[in-house]
Amino acid sequence: MTALLRSGVDLVDVLRVADLVTAGGAGFVDNVWTTAEQDYCGQRAEQLAGRWAAKEAAMKALGVGFPDVSFLDIEVFGETGKAPLLRLRGAAAATAGTLGLTTWSVSISHERDLAVAFVIATGTMEP
Repeated sequence: MTALLRSGVDLVDVLRVADLVTAGGAGFVDNVWTTAEQDYCGQRAEQLAGRWAAKEAAMKALGVGFPDVSFLDIEVFGETGKAPLLRLRGAAAATAGTLGLTTWSVSISHERDLAVAFVIATGTMEP
């Protein structure tokens, strides 16, 4: 078996996300963040931007982008004060399975008007 290591990183402008949420309203929010993510983030643009960055970083680790994978196919969840976790479903889960990626790690950080996320995916593949 061959060990796999894939990574992705993304940087998001928090003010841009706030503007998109304002302009797009509930329809836009519902197309990008799951109900659980919305409940966790509320209206905090820095939290929404961090999760957006994590979703984009996960897509990069998968080697795909939108619309091949929906933003709703990647969910960032976890408890306050603990490291976030990723849950894949739909096309994201199928792509991860095809690639042999089984373990995911995500880190999100916010600073002023920027949010950044770094994702590492590992797994194994038959030669």
